[in-house]
Amino acid sequence: MLVPALLGSSPALRPISTVFTQFAWLVAFVFALIAVIRSTAPPEPAESDQPPAPPSTQDNVWIPSVASGVPPRPPRPESWSLDVLDRVEWKRFEDLCCAFYREKGIRAETTRLGADGGIDIHLFQDDTDPNRATAIVQCKAWNKPVGVKEVRELRGVMAHEKVEKAFFMAPNGYTDDARAFATENRITLLDGKLFLAMLQRLPEEASKRLLEFATAGDWTTPTCPSCGDRMTARDSKRGAFWGCVTYPKCHAKLGMRAKPAAAI
Repeated sequence: MLVPALLGSSPALRPISTVFTQFAWLVAFVFALIAVIRSTAPPEPAESDQPPAPPSTQDNVWIPSVASGVPPRPPRPESWSLDVLDRVEWKRFEDLCCAFYREKGIRAETTRLGADGGIDIHLFQDDTDPNRATAIVQCKAWNKPVGVKEVRELRGVMAHEKVEKAFFMAPNGYTDDARAFATENRITLLDGKLFLAMLQRLPEEASKRLLEFATAGDWTTPTCPSCGDRMTARDSKRGAFWGCVTYPKCHAKLGMRAKPAAAI
């Protein structure tokens, strides 16, 4: 306001003083408005207040949590145990059984994915007819004992395939009725304890090689039994279950394993 006051003291410059006075009030109003806006605006966030970056979705890796009712994926083991056999997903368990026979020097071939007719592995031990299967193997990586119904079905497959030997491999064992039926029908039942002992009796390098094969990559998430893709954990009113990642194209489901290997 000093300049308008000086100009107002001169009669000749008094009109100019009036213009300057009005302009000064306008400038003062603008600065006052800016001060009010700054006082009401929220402070800029400090570096530590910045929201965290969203989690990476690279490779679409699903990490289960205990809160969801789904057991977290176990670390890669360094030795064989009943717990390892119980946690290996069903298709990897079949492939492990096949690889075990090959380590024993027996020609073994798994069946194709899908309806297998009650046979997971064919064994070939006839030197005179190399293409004739001499035994069949059924694998069930269940979290409960296999019942007599499944063992009876395997006996029917033996008759159809015209083989005299069959092996049933299941980490969590068999019911008493299943064991009794198998004894009468030339079916060898291999439970978790027996298979574990067989793996541990292999030469050290062979046993280690099978362990690395069984636990490579994602070794606990099930393979879809219908299309061969991976499955993912889903929730329903009845609890957690495995569903195919290609849903709704594939509607395959599997029950969720919820317990560690039990004594067999």
